Amino acid sequence: MIFTSFEFIGFFLFVVIIRSFLKNFAADKWFLLIVSYLFYMSWSVPCALLIFGTSLVDYWVGLGLERIEDPRKRKRLLVVSVIANLGVLGFFKYTNFFLENAGWGLTAMGFNVEHWRFDIILPAGISFFTFQSMTYTIETYRRNLKPCHSLPDFLLFVVFFPQLLAGPINRAVDLLPQFAKRARATALDIETGMAQFALGAIKKLVISDQIAPHVDLIFNNPGNYDGFTLLQGAIGYAVQIYCDFSGYSDMAIGCARMMGFKFMENFQMPYSATNITEFWRRWHISLSSWFRDYLYIPLGGNRGSTSRTYANLLLTMLLCGLWHGASWNFIFWGVLHGACLAIHRIWKGLDPLKSLNTYPVFRLAWGGFSRVLTLGIVLIGWIFFRSTTWTGAVEYLSRIFVWSHDGVHLISPYIIPAVAAVFLVHLAFYKDRNWAHEIPNSSLLVRVLSYSALLIMICMFGAVDAAPFIYFQF
Repeated sequence: MIFTSFEFIGFFLFVVIIRSFLKNFAADKWFLLIVSYLFYMSWSVPCALLIFGTSLVDYWVGLGLERIEDPRKRKRLLVVSVIANLGVLGFFKYTNFFLENAGWGLTAMGFNVEHWRFDIILPAGISFFTFQSMTYTIETYRRNLKPCHSLPDFLLFVVFFPQLLAGPINRAVDLLPQFAKRARATALDIETGMAQFALGAIKKLVISDQIAPHVDLIFNNPGNYDGFTLLQGAIGYAVQIYCDFSGYSDMAIGCARMMGFKFMENFQMPYSATNITEFWRRWHISLSSWFRDYLYIPLGGNRGSTSRTYANLLLTMLLCGLWHGASWNFIFWGVLHGACLAIHRIWKGLDPLKSLNTYPVFRLAWGGFSRVLTLGIVLIGWIFFRSTTWTGAVEYLSRIFVWSHDGVHLISPYIIPAVAAVFLVHLAFYKDRNWAHEIPNSSLLVRVLSYSALLIMICMFGAVDAAPFIYFQF
């Protein structure tokens, strides 16, 4: 069941209608817990037991952290939680990656070894629910959050169906207290949630799913196309993954809002960023802030020597790349962004063009150049992110850089308009606008016209066959 399917629409309406008849708070909570597990079981029944098991571990750790005062024992309990979550994540996601690389390494050293590979099924959403659950034990250990004494509340925090498969990665300090009292959506909540869900559906069905076939065609055979077509494919993928993932986040936030729950925003016009640091403040906000608060800052963050700061940035982004997938392409993607974040920090420290900032013409030209440079770095990263092999990514990028003229010259009637629309919105509108919040507070005429336009776009231009969301594979 994906958000853009009729099955999910029926499922969600069933949940909303049944909740409206439940008068008892405990019954309402148990109902949400049961339907959340049923939602996940539509993907995998055995993996639902995995979520239940890791949730029990973290629930038990939280209670232990409340009872125990000894710092060493509390740290051991936290380690139990971290090992349980990262151990499960590591086994399912990285076992074959490490086995394959170990086999290649031994072969390179002259050993004749059989390359092992296990038939491991990756549980849907494992990267998300493990990280979300860890926010509870970490914040409880830091004494920023009181331990949860209600097992249903904690289980629901981990498995709540709108955010279960691909986030946002909601913090325990933000979401868990919302289950301690009965959530009831106001008329404004319902309208705001519907608006955000509709905007997410536009991104997914009208843009991402429509351009996906042409993007896939180009990336699957980069040697068959000229430089212009390959650049078109790279920019097309940048738009595809943004609209796909931010579309999912919008629909997840919208579903929760329609039930009276509030999630954190996950995207804020990232392609309008003027530098790579700002890009990461606007892209996948729940993940970037997770790595900042739970890895980068504990490593030392900006404290200490400048070389230590750069090392912290590189390590954090390397692990961010590895979080996305067990592949050297993802590792390179993370290292690229880490290196660029470090370079940007060096540039800000030096600020060699500070004296020129007093000239409006310079500020305008530098702003445009900065956006193009940032987008160029992001596009290079997306090529490695999307390509299935290292050699394929290198070939793709090299044919763009030499502006190859041999191969098919394709002008996609889907990619070009989608790219134009997305980048026009990013450049023409205020970066921090949230239309899902603005539309419900507008006049009746504006609201009717806005909702009519959204519905017409979905019906007329939406993809007929809804594709799975890209981030389900992570």
